[in-house]
Amino acid sequence: MRKQHLFLRSTVSIFLLLFSAAFGSLSATEIWIAPQASVPPSPLNRAVDFLDMFDSGASWRNAAQVIAVFKLYGSYLEHAPQEQVNKIVQDLNRRHISIAVEAGVMNNPEATKPACGGHGVEGYSTTARAKLISKKIKNAGGLIAYVAMDEPLWFGRYYKGLPGKQPGCRHSIEQVLDLVMPVLRVYREEFSTVKIGDIEPSGVGYQPEWKDDLGKWLSGLRDRLGRSISFMQLDVPFSAGSQQVTAALSFYNQLEVLRAQNLVGNIGIIYNGMPNDRTDKDWIDSAKSHIRLFEHDYKLHPQQAVIQSWAPRPTHALPETAPESLTGLVLYYASQSRVGAK
Repeated sequence: MRKQHLFLRSTVSIFLLLFSAAFGSLSATEIWIAPQASVPPSPLNRAVDFLDMFDSGASWRNAAQVIAVFKLYGSYLEHAPQEQVNKIVQDLNRRHISIAVEAGVMNNPEATKPACGGHGVEGYSTTARAKLISKKIKNAGGLIAYVAMDEPLWFGRYYKGLPGKQPGCRHSIEQVLDLVMPVLRVYREEFSTVKIGDIEPSGVGYQPEWKDDLGKWLSGLRDRLGRSISFMQLDVPFSAGSQQVTAALSFYNQLEVLRAQNLVGNIGIIYNGMPNDRTDKDWIDSAKSHIRLFEHDYKLHPQQAVIQSWAPRPTHALPETAPESLTGLVLYYASQSRVGAK
């Protein structure tokens, strides 16, 4: 019997060592996850098993162990029934996974002539929406640990608009700062410990004077918030071609410079597939190739890896044992990288 116990203990120890080696508990990299979520009949996409993730026996136990943050879309939280939010928050609390909200934060401007920005342009919102999102999370017993601003620099400063659609306003940096502060103030009043971060597309990296703009943007946020933003996450539209990768590398390198100046905390990269991938396997394979491109070929070491989709694929978040699911991609990333323990 004693030999059996020793054998069992040795077997468990070996398993734990292998698990630690595979999932690299010694590194500082955080894994975030953000599955597609919307409320029907919204035209936005939704993983077919999104709500199943929050059942007690949902098949992502190992993935949950390496996921530090679950990012929810503000557009979902605005329209989701309270009972759905309750289910999500209670399960994430049980799993000790922090909650982030990705949302527009540019307060709808007063009517402009000619009309620009506001409703119909990504990145805009209202203080009322921020209060609604905060109330739903609070009523569910949750805490918003992070607010991820939805590309305010891009949509407030550089975005020109699409044909036949509302154009962008092309504001100055100071004007964009003026727009974001009322909404950010709501989240900070509702959640005193919330950390503010930003998501921006790699296209920022080929705008005129973008380095100067980025420095002004981050220093302006620090001045108005009283602290540097917690993170900057890069959104790379890979389908737009190699110039986006080149721009992303320039953007990333400049963020390293600004991080050394304490203007930003962590640097993250959003890993996803191509919007026109025809199958879940195609999408996952594309996402894996993007992970290898940045972290193996270019040797980047982001502090945050964001496994995220807003596209039709992959259709499933579960189970983690399926290589074509979003949680399966989390485990792939964890097996390829050394990620931080929660």
